[in-house]
Amino acid sequence: MKKFCYTLFSVLSVSFFAHNAIAQNDNNTANHNVAITIPEVALLDIETSASRNITLQAKHSTEAGDPISFEGVTNSDLWLNYSSIVSTANVSRKITAQLTGSVPAGVQLKVVAGNSVSGGGTRGTSVANGVTLTSTPQDLVTGIGSSYTDNGPEKGHQLTYSLSLVDASSYGDLRFDQSNQVEVTYTIINQ
Repeated sequence: MKKFCYTLFSVLSVSFFAHNAIAQNDNNTANHNVAITIPEVALLDIETSASRNITLQAKHSTEAGDPISFEGVTNSDLWLNYSSIVSTANVSRKITAQLTGSVPAGVQLKVVAGNSVSGGGTRGTSVANGVTLTSTPQDLVTGIGSSYTDNGPEKGHQLTYSLSLVDASSYGDLRFDQSNQVEVTYTIINQ
């Protein structure tokens, strides 16, 4: 009987002390820490319902003595989508555009980014009248904060490309060449 009482006393003692050790901080409130992490994001994409490769072709006249025409030589099939979460150190981003390759002599390639038509946050502002593309990166959309444009064609900034003669005197520089192809690169970077 002594052994049973000693065992019962030991079990109750351990239970009591264990309960007190676990419950000694019980109160009418409790708290703990929660770590919250928001990732830095800088993603962009070109979307279209057609092909990402576009063709701009000057129009030839059927009347002798008339010049070829660049009027209306445009394409607006592509859309610039992006997602951005900026840091406290860099609170603004921009998108630059540049060419790899050379446009034919006598002509220039221009791109205009329309204002973003969808999304949320601090979406960027398109550079008025766009940019004439060269091998040097040029600002196309500026002032991008933490934002998104939604994903897909007809979301974000519509890109309109146009081909034009540099000026009237450059008409003599034009040459027929079917192999002229350039690549346009967009980059989202901190401002």
